[in-house]
Amino acid sequence: VPKGKTVNVTIPLLLPLSGLSTDHAEVHIRDSRIPCFAEDSFRDTFLRFVAEEEDRIHQEEGDASLEILETELGDLADVWESETRVATPVSTHSIKQEEEFGQICHKLYHSPVLHAMRAEENRAAHQLRGLVKKRNDEIKKIQDHHIMAMEGYVNNGGHVDTTAVNDLAASQIEQRQDCEVKWASEISHLMEQQRKEFYSWVLKTYEDSLGGKEYSSTIPNTDNYSPEPQSYPKLEESFSICIGSQLKITHSIRLFVDNVWNLCAGHPRAPERLQTALSLYTNSLSGLILLVDNRLNLYSGNTHKLSKICEVFPEFHFTPFDQQLNTIREKLLNPDVVRKRTPTNCLIDDTVPDSVVKVDDSSGDLILPTGTCYLTRHSNLKQVHCVIHLVSTVHEVQGDVSSRDSLLIGLKSALKIASENNMDNLVIPLFLTSTLEPNMDHAWCMKRSEIVFKCVKGFMIEVGSTGVTTSKTFHFILPKNTTQKTFQAISSLLPTIFRIPCPMVLDQGSRKKTLTVQELTKLNLSPDSS
Repeated sequence: VPKGKTVNVTIPLLLPLSGLSTDHAEVHIRDSRIPCFAEDSFRDTFLRFVAEEEDRIHQEEGDASLEILETELGDLADVWESETRVATPVSTHSIKQEEEFGQICHKLYHSPVLHAMRAEENRAAHQLRGLVKKRNDEIKKIQDHHIMAMEGYVNNGGHVDTTAVNDLAASQIEQRQDCEVKWASEISHLMEQQRKEFYSWVLKTYEDSLGGKEYSSTIPNTDNYSPEPQSYPKLEESFSICIGSQLKITHSIRLFVDNVWNLCAGHPRAPERLQTALSLYTNSLSGLILLVDNRLNLYSGNTHKLSKICEVFPEFHFTPFDQQLNTIREKLLNPDVVRKRTPTNCLIDDTVPDSVVKVDDSSGDLILPTGTCYLTRHSNLKQVHCVIHLVSTVHEVQGDVSSRDSLLIGLKSALKIASENNMDNLVIPLFLTSTLEPNMDHAWCMKRSEIVFKCVKGFMIEVGSTGVTTSKTFHFILPKNTTQKTFQAISSLLPTIFRIPCPMVLDQGSRKKTLTVQELTKLNLSPDSS
């Protein structure tokens, strides 16, 4: 080829190439008999051409795939929306669904529709419990299989490879986590579907009731209910107390021995659930102070036990328990929310500096200081509408506490938030613990009872001085392993701290008249006066 002359070489190529482009270049140099002085120029031109053309082809294929994917996803989204959409009847009475749903439920609960609503809730609860049971059975089956596999590997009589054992344990953990994630998704989907169906059913039933449709006043006998037997002696005593010097307010105190979880868990047709439903949308709610550990999650301590109870009964009126905890976490991470406490703000102990709310780097859990309180609302617990979670540690629970300790300060904050949220019935763990340990002897129980009684009394006097005249009921719960001797001693201690009203007998000649507390109050006489 003469020097300076350009020679065109036509080579057929099938792009993209199946191998390395450099290999193809060498093959074409040989087959086309490219001169040695033109090999470098041919090789650079060939490689640049192949790279540009393959990039163009890949870009065109990617754009085409995205167009197909967008079309398919759009069609799939329409299918999912049509399947999950719940048809809501159009109200002829201009019902604002979100704002008036609570009022509608309250009206239906106090009408002949009550039993139909309870039957609908029981049906959903039965379906949800069945799915949770399937999950538990499958997880237990996987655990048993993993235990047998690990024992067979370790007890094979030969040398145990530590690396292989760790790999087996890691694969078993991954398999169990995959199973838990799958079932969590199914349970969450079922609960959301039941919630939408119940919402639609309530609105339709309300419309029908306005139209004059009648409902049966008897509860369908879908399944039998029998109360669970109690394995410990039933100890209970009630008192009426008076708080105030001039304007006396009568309150009730109930002292009883029970397991705190019996107030939350129970059969869907337990009679206590009926009363809980009737007072759900009233100004007389039932609350529980629950001692929890300092980690804000669903996997440890009493919070984990409460989450297991909440997942077997559908939540139709409030946000699910796990979502409430996520909201609380977001609020705790926001310094502005921490500093500003309102009755609707979940964090109620605003005396703790922001810096003590820490985050565990390994797990991501919030570490809360002792005495911090946060509030969750429930409609699926047996006898409780609101749970005030009081953060405590083993040291504060089992050790000696004084009125200035953070645990007692947290208890006062819990009492305050209960008063602000219309909890006229409040369950308080008298020992600030759910179980009695061996080191908690009779003297420890009496000392702890006295300081808790005085803390509650001081709060009641403080509230009464602000002009609040609502009568409240305090339920002091003792652990189920409390002895009868300790219970009787605490029962005798209570009248020495609180003022117990007693009738006064007036001698009017031959007639004697017994005056009640209300009559004494009208006469400006104290029940303790002689």
